[in-house]
Amino acid sequence: MVDLFGRKKLEERISELEEALAAQAKETDELRRTLEKREERIKRLASANQEANLALKAMEQRAALKSVPSGDIERKELITRPSGAWKPGKREFDILIERLKAVRSPREDLLVAAFTDSVPEDAALPPQIRESAMAVKSRRGRIIIYSPQLFALQLIPPFPIKERASWEGGAFQLGLIEEMLYTPVLVVSVHAGSSLLGMALGAGAFEIKELVESQVKEKHSKGGWSQKRFERLREEDIKNHIDAVVDGLARMEASYGGIANYAVLGGEESLVRQIKSSIHLPLVERKLEKHDEKDIDSLLEEVYGFLCYRIEI
Repeated sequence: MVDLFGRKKLEERISELEEALAAQAKETDELRRTLEKREERIKRLASANQEANLALKAMEQRAALKSVPSGDIERKELITRPSGAWKPGKREFDILIERLKAVRSPREDLLVAAFTDSVPEDAALPPQIRESAMAVKSRRGRIIIYSPQLFALQLIPPFPIKERASWEGGAFQLGLIEEMLYTPVLVVSVHAGSSLLGMALGAGAFEIKELVESQVKEKHSKGGWSQKRFERLREEDIKNHIDAVVDGLARMEASYGGIANYAVLGGEESLVRQIKSSIHLPLVERKLEKHDEKDIDSLLEEVYGFLCYRIEI
């Protein structure tokens, strides 16, 4: 039978249109789901960025309050340090790193840049961030963490940065920072009468520690000694103490010098000057307070601590 009116062709055309319509509907659904996922991801990113900012501000405020005398209550309420320096403790720093790891950018423009000294003009940073960073002097270099239009941080590391490097992407590349937290070091904290020698494989705890203690006169006696005689006896005490520290240091270097990347030296300046020449590892000088004999591991917060600066953008 002859199809005079082209019915078969019309039916085929209708079928083609229905298939095309179904394909378009499917594509529309997929696009809608993709858009919903993207919106949800943007919400999560905004939340993560907000949490990171809040955490940074909270740490800055705590650092500011610690710098005010305890009796000055009214001034505490007025202090803000938007660009001040603070050194977070281990737990605070772990939380900061955790929050920075959670930040994501669909533009893949999150930057971590490490510099051995100054920030060169060709660095991929806005001029105001470079200028703010350069206002801080550091012999160990600097690490800049930058999220465009959101925040910028400068970290002064505990150990020297060996070469300039930068990483840019959808997440912050924090491997260099984490590597420093697990850098093996020999710690030498020298104080008259009580010094500490220790080997640490990371920021958690000392693997080996040795206290060097000896009698060093603290005050001039009122028992009739002359000032000169007292000073001479004190100098002899200190010399004997330094000799004991040097002996202990030689033993520790012989045992662990092949493991340690650095020797971290700190304490009383006059003693530090006399000890320096006895150290044969790459030397990092730090301001180390006298150790707490009941909690010696707490000294590692100073050894591995990062000094943090918030840069306004």
